[in-house]
Amino acid sequence: MKVPFSNESSSDYTPLLVDPNGKPPFSPLRNLVLPKAVLILILGLRPRPSVKFACLTVYCLYTVYGLSMTTGDMRRDYSMGSAIMIHVAQALHFVYLTDALVEYRHERDRSDPASLPILKRWWWMLCSVYSFRGVGWNYQVANVPPHPQTPRWAFVFHRLVRAARDYLLVDLAYTYVQSNPYFMSPRPDTSPFTSQGYLFRCINILAWMTIPYCGLKMNYSLLSAACVALGIHEPRHFPDLFGSWSDAYTLRRFWGRTWHQLLRRFLTSIGKYFVNLFCFKKGTNWSSYTQLYVAFIVSGLIHMGGDAMVGKEWLGSSFPFFIAQAFAITFEDAVIAAAKRTVPESLRPWALVKLFGYSWVFLWFSVSAVWCTQWTVDAGILRAPQFSLLQTVLRAVPRTRAWNYGMQIIGVNATLSSM
Repeated sequence: MKVPFSNESSSDYTPLLVDPNGKPPFSPLRNLVLPKAVLILILGLRPRPSVKFACLTVYCLYTVYGLSMTTGDMRRDYSMGSAIMIHVAQALHFVYLTDALVEYRHERDRSDPASLPILKRWWWMLCSVYSFRGVGWNYQVANVPPHPQTPRWAFVFHRLVRAARDYLLVDLAYTYVQSNPYFMSPRPDTSPFTSQGYLFRCINILAWMTIPYCGLKMNYSLLSAACVALGIHEPRHFPDLFGSWSDAYTLRRFWGRTWHQLLRRFLTSIGKYFVNLFCFKKGTNWSSYTQLYVAFIVSGLIHMGGDAMVGKEWLGSSFPFFIAQAFAITFEDAVIAAAKRTVPESLRPWALVKLFGYSWVFLWFSVSAVWCTQWTVDAGILRAPQFSLLQTVLRAVPRTRAWNYGMQIIGVNATLSSM
């Protein structure tokens, strides 16, 4: 699959204080949190279906309108656009696909939540909505990493250290990206993913993807440290956000175990809805692959919210990457099934099988990751300046001829001082 190159922008970046297209400013509190809080309050009253439908319609229209707004920074626009679509999917899940007050229970519940006073019921519903993985609830999603058993302050210290480490990794990746002209001033013949050879294609993909990956981990570590330090939650309520990389020897295991499972609850419920709609029997391939394709289609639609908020000209840019994952997993399953039928188990040493699996996963992402990163380079999402501890240090370090020569070899601009 080839993604067309469409950027003709320069490397200069002007912070978006006033949007030239007249977009109104986006407020997470006004456009996401408060509407969701009101919807949850209404659901807690358990209105009749017609009222629920009307409230859902108004909520979705109001929330999706946020895609026409801007935070003033394209990277945050992408995050907020995706968050808008996550909130819409969550609303569909809670309004039509589950009855939380009947089906959900928290480990601290001592009575029927439907019998609680309205404000306590609202708080209970709010907690269930924002507990994405269901840790501590009876709906905990599959493949959540082990729950920490460390003492309170040891946990806080460990998470703060982890947050600092992830910040440095984000800073390192950001510094590399912003010092590489193939990222900052790309042209049709100088894409960072096609113009520096396969080795640096992989390095550039790794640098680009480190920013959201470690950024999510950093924010989660800070949140968990704060909640435990303040006594709001216990360490066991904060298992790692991502699973082990050792599990990623197939694409199915990567997406189902190694990657975060924050969206799994409503992806699963929407997938099962379509399984029931088509009357597929549970446990069959029809059921399994319907859920697989629905999950990646919905994931693609969610990230298209980010595309749209960055700019309507980018709408749909993220979708090919996500639907391609479903096709690749289908192919992978077929190969594994064929290998099990034709190759005796004695001739399939586990270490060699896993090595082959890791190689396949690495190769696949070295090809497919470009389908969700090239357009972000074209759009200039990471051209926005930000404070960098590493860049501050590098500016203070005298440059040697060897340094500059090394930067030139890999095609990286050594003039970090110009950032």
